[in-house]
Amino acid sequence: MGAALRIHWTALVFSSVNSAVQLLVPLYALHLGYPGLTIGILAALPSVANISLRVVAGRLSDRHGETRVLQAGGLFYLTATLGLLLSTAAGLAPFVCAQVLQGVGRSIFWTVGQAYVTKLPLERGQHLSLFNGATNLGMLLGMSGAGLLVVSLGYPGAFATVFLLTLLYSTLTYSLPPLPVPARMEPAGRAAGGWAAPTLGLGPLWLAASCSFVSGGTFALAGSFYPVYLAQVGYGARSIGLLVTLLAAGMLGISFVARSLIDRAIPLGRLGVTFIISGGLGLAAVPIFHNWLPLAALLLAAGFCSGGCSLVYQLAVLRHSAWHSRGATMASVGVFGNLALLILPTTIGLALRWTSLEAALAAAGLFIVILGGIAGLNIGRTNPLAAVRETIPVEGSADGT
Repeated sequence: MGAALRIHWTALVFSSVNSAVQLLVPLYALHLGYPGLTIGILAALPSVANISLRVVAGRLSDRHGETRVLQAGGLFYLTATLGLLLSTAAGLAPFVCAQVLQGVGRSIFWTVGQAYVTKLPLERGQHLSLFNGATNLGMLLGMSGAGLLVVSLGYPGAFATVFLLTLLYSTLTYSLPPLPVPARMEPAGRAAGGWAAPTLGLGPLWLAASCSFVSGGTFALAGSFYPVYLAQVGYGARSIGLLVTLLAAGMLGISFVARSLIDRAIPLGRLGVTFIISGGLGLAAVPIFHNWLPLAALLLAAGFCSGGCSLVYQLAVLRHSAWHSRGATMASVGVFGNLALLILPTTIGLALRWTSLEAALAAAGLFIVILGGIAGLNIGRTNPLAAVRETIPVEGSADGT
């Protein structure tokens, strides 16, 4: 089994586990009777570790290779799910520790896993499409399965199942082969000994950061106050799981058109701004409705736009970063998604002291719309990038490159 197939299977299992945990945490906190602010803080805790360590994980992967760092991330996440299981008997302390460790494991996989995929030889657009498809399918399975696990097994049984799946994910990271390292990139027109790494100009940076924020923001809402909102309007755990799963279904939908979007070479700026604004409008409209049909349609559309944002920011990093610094660049852009995971739940939790949950959720969606407008205004502010020739290993070629 090749490296591409193994990383896609690893992504599928990790995304299933991560999505199940994101849904179980706010539901379990609500079950324990915690107030909205506490739920928001618990949901945001992984992002504290995420923001602190994401760039470090990227730099470590550039220096020591992606496989070793992914293996360490698997062990962190395994410890986190064990902590969640223990929290059902030991209370809040292991719950908090588990959330922090979950943030460490999550930051490592999303940063280093994405970098691993972009370094696969040739057909990288196809690999990104398949990788996102695997993660989105995992989200679909995890979110739909989480509600069913709670109904069938209760929270202790649900967390035990998640722990076993995380054990499988951790095992899969040890099956990933190290990637061959190409020769350093040589800027066109320079001496052979020179090496320059292109950097994101203002336009691509705004675009990639905004798309990363929207992608992370959708995860943040799905793993914090969307389940709380749906519970308040009368939905049970199983129905909440199925409705939130539609976000993942929408994200999976983007996987079917991703290759077409890449092949058509549609300008990333236009594509990204469209996804950001459309997704923000959909998220802002969710709290207006209580009936399942409009909620289902909005969540599906918002998930599709969020998946599009995730694809755009990964493509932006792929096109504007050097091979040898891609982990650090992916991590730097991904920090904005982590900021969304930290800012949105905490801000909404604080806002509940003065306003309703519906108003706070609508404001979050409108903020994303404004962010898309700012990104659109900055698309043209792009400094010319150095022309770079990248040597990529290809099996079976005469000289190996």
